Formats: sequence, C-alpha cells, structure tokens
Amino acid sequence: MMTKHQVVNLASTQPIRTLDTDKLSQFGRLNNTIEGLYTTANEGQAELALAKKVTVNAAKTTYTFALYHDSYWSNGDVITAKDFVYSWQRALAPKTKAPDADLFTGIHNAKPILAGKLPATQLGVSAPSKFKLVVKLDHPMAELPERLAYPLFGPQNERVAQKYGAKYATKPQYQVYGGPFMVATKGYTKTHWHLVPNPHYWDRDHVYLTRINVTVFKSQKKMWQAYQDGRLDEVHLPFQKDKHLEKQADYTARPYSKMLLLSYRQRGPKPGVNRLLKQSQARLAISHAIDRKSLGTTTYGATSLPAQGIVPAGLSRGQRGTADFAAAQTNQSTLAYNPKLATKEWRSALKQAEISHPTLSLSYLVGPSTKKVAQRLQQQLTKVLPGLKVTLKAREWTISEQDDEVDTDITLTTQRAQYADPLSMLALFTTENAANTGHWSNQTYDDLVAQASNASSFNNRRWQNLLKAEGILMKYQGVTPLLQPASNYLVNPKLNGVQFNTVGTQSNFKGAYFVK
Repeated sequence: MMTKHQVVNLASTQPIRTLDTDKLSQFGRLNNTIEGLYTTANEGQAELALAKKVTVNAAKTTYTFALYHDSYWSNGDVITAKDFVYSWQRALAPKTKAPDADLFTGIHNAKPILAGKLPATQLGVSAPSKFKLVVKLDHPMAELPERLAYPLFGPQNERVAQKYGAKYATKPQYQVYGGPFMVATKGYTKTHWHLVPNPHYWDRDHVYLTRINVTVFKSQKKMWQAYQDGRLDEVHLPFQKDKHLEKQADYTARPYSKMLLLSYRQRGPKPGVNRLLKQSQARLAISHAIDRKSLGTTTYGATSLPAQGIVPAGLSRGQRGTADFAAAQTNQSTLAYNPKLATKEWRSALKQAEISHPTLSLSYLVGPSTKKVAQRLQQQLTKVLPGLKVTLKAREWTISEQDDEVDTDITLTTQRAQYADPLSMLALFTTENAANTGHWSNQTYDDLVAQASNASSFNNRRWQNLLKAEGILMKYQGVTPLLQPASNYLVNPKLNGVQFNTVGTQSNFKGAYFVK
C-alpha cells in the first residue's frame, strides 16, 4: 500500500548549469522532465511515447509519426509536430550546436548541416500538419527508434523559446516541460532544486510522487551521513564501503553502459611526442602496460569490469539473444596486461620516433574516482614503460561536460552508450565524429561503421561488420578502453517503481512510489 508521503530525496554531485536540453551531454535528474516520440523501456528498447503510431515506407527511409492530440506542455500549450521540428533544427544550428549533435547523423542533410554546408532548416524533418511529423533519412537506420528515445530528440516549445530569448532555459521560470515532472520555480538554487508533477502531463494519473528534492553534495562523507540520517533515499557508494554492505536489503549494484578510456593526441606542440603517439605500437604498449583488473578494483571497486573492447558488456546481444557483443570481440588480447610485450613495443616505438625520454601529459575530469584512476595509470605506465614520465592535469566540468579540443597528450574520458546498440559507441571514433578528439582515422573502420549505419535491419551481416570495426579499433588502439564502472547504491527499500536504464538516461521516476 502506498504511503501518504510521496516525496523522494536525491543527491547530486554537480549543480544545474542550464535547463537547455541542447546544452547538455548528460541529463541527470532532468531526464524526468523530458519526453519524446519514444521512451526507453526495460533493457534499453524503445517504445512509443508522445507518438501514438509510426509508419515506415518500404525503403525504410521515411518515418511518419502520428502524435497524440492531448499531450501538453507544463504551461498548458499543446505539444505539436512543429515543436519537434523546431527542437531538432535548433540542436543543429551553429548558434546552439548541441554536444551530442552527431546523433542526428543519418537524418537527411544532418551531415552537411554539421559540416556548416547547409542551414539547419534543411534537416529532413517536417510537420505537414499539426500532429503529423515526417522524418526522412539519408539511408535506412535500424537503430533509429532507440536513438529517438534519447532526450535530445524531445520537443521544445518555440513560442516560449522566442518569448524569453537569451533568458530561455537559464532558470525554471524561463522553461516549460513535456515530461512527467517540471523544475519548480520556488526554492531553486545551484545547490538545491526540486521537481514537481507536470499538471498537464498526458499520463498524470500514473505519476505518484509529489516532489523530487535534489541536493548537491560536494562531500561523499556528508552524502553518506545524510542517507544514514534518513535525509536521502538513495546514496551512491564509494567502493571502499561496498563489501560489508552487499548483504543489506537496501544495497543494489547497477550496471551502466559506459566505458572509461584513453584517447591520444597526435597533433600536439611536441613533434617527438606526435611521432610517438601516431604509432599504433606505442598505443599498444600503453594498453599492455595497464593492469585493468587492479586499476578497476582500486578505483571503482570490485563490481567494475575490465574492458573487453570499446563496447560495454551487456549493451547488445546477437539475434538469438545468446552472444554478448563485448564478449564476441576478437582482438581482446590487445587489452591484456603484458608488461614484457609492452616494454618491447615501447622500445621499438621510441626508436621509430627518435625519442628516448618522453614526457606525456594526461588529463582527467575532476572527480574522486577519476583522479584515482589517473594516479594509478601514472604509476602503472611509468613502472612498465622505460624512459616515460607522465604528468597529470585536472579538467574542470563545463556545461556540456565535454572538451572542444584536447590540450594534453592523453585524455582520460568516459563515453556513454546513448542507445542500446554497438553503433552508439563505435560511431564515436569515425574520422569525422566530434567525439573523436584524438583524430584517429582508419578508412576501413569508417566504411564498416557506415555499412552498419546503413543497414535496414538488425541482421547478421550488420552484426559482423560492427565486430570487424571494433576489431580494427582494438588492433590499432585508436582509443584504449580501460574499464566499465558499475554504480553501487543504497536505496530506501520502501521506494518502488523506479526504472533504472543501462543506456541513455539512468533513472526514470515517472512510476515511482513509496510503500508502507
């Protein structure tokens, strides 16, 4: 039986920097304020949300969506097809250019728009009538529904955006919401905000929480104490606390499809270092010098998984539901800890680069675990690779939580799968993708990813092309995957109905409720 008090208290480690969906690469709790054509169901699969029906032409290049007539913004405006057209064009416009704008690639004209060769108004999306949305593709995209479930593809209210201009989405009173919750205008600060039910949400009868409080904690200790005192209903555990809490009723381990990895700059200011890092032999030496199991257990805890490739474990399975893509990757030996081989490869790479005692700079995003990972990498690499010195540099969080251009030789970063398909990770490292900050390039890799991108269905040929592509990425260590962190939590056992996703956005509180 539900309790009368339906208020959930949550923690965050980062303040809200914007309410503009086009400025975010991670949506955090704000995903509960957004809903699009599709929503993410269990196991990352997409199901229709604001669209009641979709029809696809025979060539699988035109999707026609019929929208519900009774979906409303939080201010009472009807959500129309034009709201999607405006949102998508705005995301690609040079003035806004969303951090994840590459996700639009494959929709007609998205690629030349991203390259600055066409205006965003030429994107293949149109609204021939108030509740009819037509999406035209450059080629078939088997994974399109999964992509469209990502919050970036949600609608935006053009009337509201134009009304507030530069103020749009800077504060709760300058934004409207189409999801089950909205950010309340009262009590909003950078360190505390709360979500309340959207009174005009189409499925309001199935939203049970009356309030979601979110407080920013800079200290893990204070966050832990707040949970112990009953002031939080969920706390993320530092790995040191995991083991003795695993048998508690409120303990849960949540896998998530993200990968911690290293990318390499090959166009830096030091010619010798450029010559070194351009060699796959040097990158292989770095990979073989890393003890991933030790790295994971000493930083993120025993539930983290050593990388098997760039695609996270559990993200995608074969047609018969038996083969996990990550486990099927053939070049896993390039990720094995092999100090003897690493030393041999490194000496050979140094000779080719005509450099003997390189100093490599390694940057990491500020955070307790990432700092530990960087420090452990520094220790492991300098211990195994002769003549190497590694200097560390912290990167501060930005609105998009991404860097436009790397300014260190090696970058420690985290990439998240935004939809349940290997392509969501592999497409990031094609030559022209903005996420490929190290500018690694391989034509065969690009071609294989393009063939998988153009596939009209999830068939075996597409699967094999993706496996071959990852094999090339791992063979040359275009990027070096490290580990797949798991997130361990203590959660109030009386809190039910929260949907935890392994891809896209992590937690959906639409159907959450407390029981007695």
